[in-house]
Amino acid sequence: MKRLLILLVILFVLAGAVSCAATTVPTTAETTSTTTLPTSETTTTLDFSSIAVTANVTNATSSIAAVTGILPWIDGTTGTIAVDDLIRYEPYAGTGAALTYSAAWLIDQSPDRDEIIDYIFGTDGLNVQLIRLAIGTSDFTTSAAGHYTYDDTPGNVADMDLSDFSIEQDRVILDVLKDALDINPDLTFIAAPWSAPAWMKTNKSLYGGSLSSSYYNVYADYLIRFLEAYRDEGIEIAYLSVQNEPYYAPYDYPGMLWTIDATKIFIRDFLGPKKAAAGFSDVKLMIWDHNPVDGGGAISDFPVRVLKSAETAAYVGAVGVHCYSGDDADMYAFLDDLHAQNPEMELFMTECTATTAYTNREQNMEWSVRRMYIEAYNRTARGTTYWNLAMDPAGATHLGGCSTCTGLVTITSTGYRLEADGYVTAHFSKYVRVGAERIETTSSNDNVLVVGYLADDGTITLVVWNDGAARPGAIVWRGKKCVVPLASNSLTTIRWTMPETETP
Repeated sequence: MKRLLILLVILFVLAGAVSCAATTVPTTAETTSTTTLPTSETTTTLDFSSIAVTANVTNATSSIAAVTGILPWIDGTTGTIAVDDLIRYEPYAGTGAALTYSAAWLIDQSPDRDEIIDYIFGTDGLNVQLIRLAIGTSDFTTSAAGHYTYDDTPGNVADMDLSDFSIEQDRVILDVLKDALDINPDLTFIAAPWSAPAWMKTNKSLYGGSLSSSYYNVYADYLIRFLEAYRDEGIEIAYLSVQNEPYYAPYDYPGMLWTIDATKIFIRDFLGPKKAAAGFSDVKLMIWDHNPVDGGGAISDFPVRVLKSAETAAYVGAVGVHCYSGDDADMYAFLDDLHAQNPEMELFMTECTATTAYTNREQNMEWSVRRMYIEAYNRTARGTTYWNLAMDPAGATHLGGCSTCTGLVTITSTGYRLEADGYVTAHFSKYVRVGAERIETTSSNDNVLVVGYLADDGTITLVVWNDGAARPGAIVWRGKKCVVPLASNSLTTIRWTMPETETP
């Protein structure tokens, strides 16, 4: 294990600084979201000789390694990547994954438990910032725990006052979360139900079926009780999803179908008002939490149609998106249309996973950056949660559902390792600060994808995917150009910080 720790430390060594030349450029003293900032109010002299550029790269042969050979800033207005930090958009909310029951159990039973938690949540490791939780269980639970909700009753007897409600079966999840919060108290949590208790459903089963309209009121109470119970444990939920995958209710693990009309009514008349009355106005309701393409192969209009109800939309703060249907073009069309019709709605990429059948790191990384990270962020997504935070090498710790899913981290009998999805997550979670604003970036090469952020300390971070052969990545910013080598089929994070200067 000592050897493994040494290797992990080496993987995350940062590149050294490089020196640059000086020039005079316009800037502003204030930031404005989604607008071009005025450039004529103030003028600031940037000393480019003090602006150090560092970069880290991952591909088949490199694991978040320091990039060497970065050239100094020179005069230039042409290059591969153009950056304009004066045009700013939505803030970055974080990256991470779901702490399912399986993931928590695998972490908790490992002899390296504390080390794994520190690696996942600590700044010297992945620095995961965003966690998704199942309200009750999903397919990722153990056989011993089984599938459960927080108010299962013998014979499906109705418990209208929720007297039997308890989150105690989540204890292993809660214990891991509390230790994670000790390391990073600023974690953001998204929570989503897979099913209501069986006694509330039309088919009286956790599998399939829908919520009976006669239980809308008590189910809203049930979700509020969840928020209260987790808050009492020190875990504040920021986003409450109405339903995981409302168009999919499997036969072998919990699920529940929702129509557009039922969703509008439930939010408008029950969950929305009850959430506000219970003092959870800051908890944002999330809808959809499903794929861009529906079962018929069409771009889904579910969230757009739900949000056309002004009374319902008043209670909704976010839309979640999964990656499992359609191609890249379908995803982009879905995200573009959603933003065009609801420009103020927060957007999160809430579920995707690689599987044990796909072992090529570069191919897995490309899938992620095209669907769930760079191209999604350029379409206003604020953050990403992949599926399991941790999994066993065979993806076998589950009960129904996916039998080959991988996690960000694989926990083995001798330690743990980072998977392809974990590397992509790390390029954001380690280097992009939560709250940093997305800035305008463009690429002149279709094989080079880029997204950029500006933090409040003046740090600019670019995450760049280079699809294909190695090439020089010429970055143009404020009348200067700096060339960063882009390795073949690689993900590279590039950073520099504007020095504090006096405004004349």
